Amino acid sequence: MSEHRPLRLGFTRGTAPSKWAKRWRQAVGEPLELVPFETAFGRDPSPLEGEPVDVTLERAMPGEFPEGSAEPDRTRHAVRLYTEAVALVVPAEHELAGETELPVHDLALVALLDHAHHAPGWPAPQPWADPSWKPEDAAAALALVATGAGAILLPLPLARHLSTKREHAVVPLTGEPELAGSTIWATWDLARDAADVQQLAGIMRGRTARSSRPSASLAADSSEQTKAARPARPKPTAKKPGPKPGSRGAQLAAAREKAERAKALRRAEKKRKRR
Repeated sequence: MSEHRPLRLGFTRGTAPSKWAKRWRQAVGEPLELVPFETAFGRDPSPLEGEPVDVTLERAMPGEFPEGSAEPDRTRHAVRLYTEAVALVVPAEHELAGETELPVHDLALVALLDHAHHAPGWPAPQPWADPSWKPEDAAAALALVATGAGAILLPLPLARHLSTKREHAVVPLTGEPELAGSTIWATWDLARDAADVQQLAGIMRGRTARSSRPSASLAADSSEQTKAARPARPKPTAKKPGPKPGSRGAQLAAAREKAERAKALRRAEKKRKRR
């Protein structure tokens, strides 16, 4: 690295690299240059700035790894930093827009739109009559949500970053079964595995300025499955025996009961026709 060029960290949309830039300056006494990527997943092959980045902060789909980080043709080191929660995005005027969280099982009451970043392990969305209508990215999917066409699932930080309060409401999902979240990784080229990159990777994993410099083992390849910590959530408060009449909870319960009655009627009708 040139004596006058700061270390460059490229970051995907919906991530927050400023905290690591602050820790880097505290530890090294030099600035960390932050380079934004336009992509929501993976890394941008042509970042907004001309020079290449030294380390990238990128997002991978649940259960997947950053491009180039898997054997046998591995070209990059990859260190998993954390796992993101999943959120439901609905139109701002939707009946669920005022909810602070939503149980996963209540997704059955919502019309989910399929889009390019809907993970295979998430609840199945409604298929498009014409596959060409499927949104190619999160921004296009959010534009459809704003029209009232339906709702989408996205990583919580990405949803908050891309959505607008005037058009969307972002509702974190809770409960079981817990949906697999996307993962955030620090990656860098095998040929760029120098002491400064190792030190930045250590800081991003939580090493403080008082810690010893990490060894080369920090550049763990993608086959090393370290369990990422999910951001702490507030402990749920004790719930009352039943929802208050007229509240959103009561409305949700009534909607669930209505859906169950409709299913029972359909089953009864099918049995009657068989006879």
